[in-house]
Amino acid sequence: MDDDFQDLEAELGRLRPAAPRSHLLARIECDVAPRRLVLRGWLWAAMPAAAALVAAAVFGVRWATRPSPEVSAPQLAAGPVLKPVTVRDILVSTRDEGYVMLADGWPARRMREAHLDTIVWKDPRSAASLQWSVPREEIRIVPVSFQ
Repeated sequence: MDDDFQDLEAELGRLRPAAPRSHLLARIECDVAPRRLVLRGWLWAAMPAAAALVAAAVFGVRWATRPSPEVSAPQLAAGPVLKPVTVRDILVSTRDEGYVMLADGWPARRMREAHLDTIVWKDPRSAASLQWSVPREEIRIVPVSFQ
């Protein structure tokens, strides 16, 4: 019985793994290579809209508080005062982009998250409000532990 195991062990020791195919190596290199930050479809469309909203809010508030020649200085203090009231961070999607190798040779997983940050400002005197939403993308590198 012991001879059978020794024969099997010797036979297995003579076996060599097949060489990996070139397209497999190319795919692994592509997955491990660092990627550029690319904003996907709706994120590109949301950026100009968010910028236009901020510009309208900033310049609109300035135009509303611009003094006319007959307005005296004490009346200027009555302009709108916007204060942040709520801040929300909504996780829109999470995508696992697979394994990557860190510079020190340890494996890690790359996780891509899409968030939508929303801030609401209000003027306590007039109950006027402004809501600003900004898309954000995070890439997290999570170390992998094989224990």
